[in-house]
Amino acid sequence: MFMWSKFNQRINAGGAARYALAAALALVLLSVPVMTGAAKGNRWKGLVRSVACVKGPEVLLGEIADPVDDAARRQWPTLSSIKLWKASDRLGHVVTVPRDKIAQILKYYMGDVADNLALPSQLTVQTGGRVIDEAELTSRIVAFLTPRAKDLGGDVKFKTLQMPHYIFFPNDYDKLVVSMNDDLEPGRNEIVLSGMTPDGKVVSRRSAVVFADVWKAVPVAARPLNRMERLTREKVTFRRMNMAYNRDVWDGTGGPWRMARTLGRGQVFTMSHLEPVPLVERGEMVNLVYNGNRIRLSVKAEAMGEAGVGQQVEVRNTQSNKIILATVVDGETVVVR
Repeated sequence: MFMWSKFNQRINAGGAARYALAAALALVLLSVPVMTGAAKGNRWKGLVRSVACVKGPEVLLGEIADPVDDAARRQWPTLSSIKLWKASDRLGHVVTVPRDKIAQILKYYMGDVADNLALPSQLTVQTGGRVIDEAELTSRIVAFLTPRAKDLGGDVKFKTLQMPHYIFFPNDYDKLVVSMNDDLEPGRNEIVLSGMTPDGKVVSRRSAVVFADVWKAVPVAARPLNRMERLTREKVTFRRMNMAYNRDVWDGTGGPWRMARTLGRGQVFTMSHLEPVPLVERGEMVNLVYNGNRIRLSVKAEAMGEAGVGQQVEVRNTQSNKIILATVVDGETVVVR
């Protein structure tokens, strides 16, 4: 199960946009406003975008604004063709104009009906190319992360998405590719937003960050556990926890395990709390086998240390009390050759 919380987004536009107020106002004076009959009507509402691409030579209302109500949608074929200021002749040139200057420019070209347009805090315009706006970026990132959330298991909730408000591409045919350098995991994840040409050339690269809360039932100590204590089923219970704040948690598999350090009741098991139980432990009784050319002898011995298969361990022959270095064959047998 997974869900999305309301994102706290912040702009990360870098140096892609800059203010050019004087230039924008100067361009206003280069043209004479021409009003159509549809534009003179005041029974419509539109919304100026915060970011747009224009083709030129003049900026058209339909390139920077969208209809809001039915009246605007009915008149939009005419309204969208209203010519505004002269666009820059430099492809890829970006200009950012604040709200008050946008209002002045639209008022000059459209008169009082410019009041029908709701304005953003600023308008950033690029000549040529295409733009991926905030809504499309969010949609693409959500579509990218949603199937990957299923692989995390548990209940997944994404929050605190930080990304650019927009990305400009130099050409109409460039596309956005969303990717990650690492697998999605609980906590902070970085997403790569690449602008790519049809032949696979990367023309831009930006980043976004998303935080993933992943709630799962994880193993915790049913009672206080001491170092070197063997871990058995009755010593383990489960509690629901956010994996974003609990890393390296034991998944309840593998073993047999024993405690590498103490753990309090209700505390989560991490891999640093556990270590494999050696095949032969100190104090265990094992079969000490003497393998000679003509004789094979087996006696009981006490392990004086710990070892795994193929490792050597000192054992005490219980008949002679001699300490002998033997090789571990399995959990019950050590051999001397």
